[in-house]
Amino acid sequence: MNTFEDPLTVGPSNSSSLLGKGQGFYLLNSFTEYTLFHIFTANITEGDFKGTIDIFGQMREVDPVRYLTVVGGTGAFLGARGVAINTLVDIDHTPPAKWTLSFELQLYY
Repeated sequence: MNTFEDPLTVGPSNSSSLLGKGQGFYLLNSFTEYTLFHIFTANITEGDFKGTIDIFGQMREVDPVRYLTVVGGTGAFLGARGVAINTLVDIDHTPPAKWTLSFELQLYY
Protein backbone atom coordinates (compact mmCIF):
# COMPACT_ATOMS: atom_id res chain seq x y z
CA MET A 1 0.00 0.00 0.00
CA ASN A 2 1.25 3.48 -0.86
CA THR A 3 -0.13 6.82 0.25
CA PHE A 4 0.19 10.06 -1.66
CA GLU A 5 -0.42 13.77 -1.41
CA ASP A 6 0.28 15.43 -4.75
CA PRO A 7 -0.48 18.79 -6.35
CA LEU A 8 -3.49 19.11 -8.67
CA THR A 9 -2.90 21.58 -11.48
CA VAL A 10 -4.89 22.98 -14.39
CA GLY A 11 -2.54 21.30 -16.90
CA PRO A 12 0.09 18.55 -16.92
CA SER A 13 3.07 20.90 -16.41
CA ASN A 14 4.44 21.54 -12.91
CA SER A 15 4.26 25.25 -13.77
CA SER A 16 0.48 25.05 -14.40
CA SER A 17 -1.84 26.91 -12.03
CA LEU A 18 -2.45 25.05 -8.78
CA LEU A 19 -6.02 23.84 -8.10
CA GLY A 20 -5.41 21.97 -4.86
CA LYS A 21 -4.07 18.55 -3.94
CA GLY A 22 -4.89 14.91 -4.38
CA GLN A 23 -4.70 12.78 -1.25
CA GLY A 24 -5.22 9.06 -0.94
CA PHE A 25 -3.73 5.62 -1.34
CA TYR A 26 -3.39 2.79 -3.79
CA LEU A 27 -2.45 -0.84 -3.52
CA LEU A 28 -1.40 -3.58 -5.87
CA ASN A 29 -4.34 -5.97 -6.19
CA SER A 30 -3.25 -8.64 -8.65
CA PHE A 31 -0.63 -11.39 -8.69
CA THR A 32 -0.56 -11.64 -12.49
CA GLU A 33 -0.55 -8.03 -13.79
CA TYR A 34 0.24 -4.53 -12.60
CA THR A 35 -3.23 -3.56 -11.42
CA LEU A 36 -3.80 -0.91 -8.76
CA PHE A 37 -6.82 -0.12 -6.63
CA HIS A 38 -7.06 3.63 -5.94
CA ILE A 39 -9.00 5.55 -3.31
CA PHE A 40 -8.40 9.28 -3.21
CA THR A 41 -9.88 12.73 -2.75
CA ALA A 42 -9.25 15.65 -5.07
CA ASN A 43 -9.26 18.63 -2.70
CA ILE A 44 -9.94 21.72 -4.86
CA THR A 45 -8.97 24.88 -2.97
CA GLU A 46 -8.41 27.39 -5.81
CA GLY A 47 -10.61 28.73 -8.60
CA ASP A 48 -14.33 29.38 -8.93
CA PHE A 49 -15.41 25.95 -7.68
CA LYS A 50 -14.07 24.74 -4.33
CA GLY A 51 -14.67 21.44 -2.57
CA THR A 52 -13.70 17.79 -2.75
CA ILE A 53 -14.28 15.03 -5.28
CA ASP A 54 -14.02 11.44 -4.03
CA ILE A 55 -12.72 8.90 -6.56
CA PHE A 56 -12.05 5.17 -6.40
CA GLY A 57 -11.56 2.19 -8.64
CA GLN A 58 -9.20 -0.32 -10.20
CA MET A 59 -6.68 0.65 -12.88
CA ARG A 60 -4.65 -1.63 -15.13
CA GLU A 61 -1.42 0.26 -15.83
CA VAL A 62 -1.20 -1.13 -19.39
CA ASP A 63 -4.55 0.42 -20.40
CA PRO A 64 -4.09 3.68 -22.34
CA VAL A 65 -7.33 5.06 -20.86
CA ARG A 66 -8.55 4.16 -17.39
CA TYR A 67 -11.96 4.76 -15.85
CA LEU A 68 -12.46 5.39 -12.14
CA THR A 69 -15.72 6.05 -10.32
CA VAL A 70 -16.64 9.40 -8.77
CA VAL A 71 -18.60 8.51 -5.63
CA GLY A 72 -19.25 11.88 -4.02
CA GLY A 73 -18.03 15.31 -3.15
CA THR A 74 -18.40 18.35 -0.94
CA GLY A 75 -18.74 22.10 -1.48
CA ALA A 76 -19.33 22.93 -5.15
CA PHE A 77 -19.21 19.20 -5.89
CA LEU A 78 -21.76 18.13 -3.25
CA GLY A 79 -23.47 14.90 -4.29
CA ALA A 80 -21.36 14.49 -7.44
CA ARG A 81 -21.36 11.12 -9.19
CA GLY A 82 -19.74 10.15 -12.43
CA VAL A 83 -16.54 9.02 -14.09
CA ALA A 84 -12.92 10.15 -13.81
CA ILE A 85 -11.23 9.31 -17.13
CA ASN A 86 -7.50 8.95 -16.54
CA THR A 87 -4.55 8.90 -18.96
CA LEU A 88 -0.82 8.71 -18.32
CA VAL A 89 1.02 11.84 -19.50
CA ASP A 90 4.54 10.98 -18.31
CA ILE A 91 6.42 8.72 -15.92
CA ASP A 92 9.83 9.25 -14.37
CA HIS A 93 11.19 5.88 -13.21
CA THR A 94 13.97 7.47 -11.15
CA PRO A 95 13.27 6.48 -7.53
CA PRO A 96 10.94 7.52 -6.17
CA ALA A 97 8.95 7.15 -9.40
CA LYS A 98 6.81 10.13 -10.37
CA TRP A 99 3.72 9.84 -12.55
CA THR A 100 2.02 12.72 -14.33
CA LEU A 101 -1.63 11.84 -14.90
CA SER A 102 -4.43 13.66 -16.66
CA PHE A 103 -8.05 13.43 -15.51
CA GLU A 104 -11.21 14.35 -17.38
CA LEU A 105 -14.23 14.41 -15.09
CA GLN A 106 -17.78 13.69 -16.20
CA LEU A 107 -19.87 14.69 -13.19
CA TYR A 108 -23.60 14.28 -12.60
CA TYR A 109 -25.64 15.79 -9.75
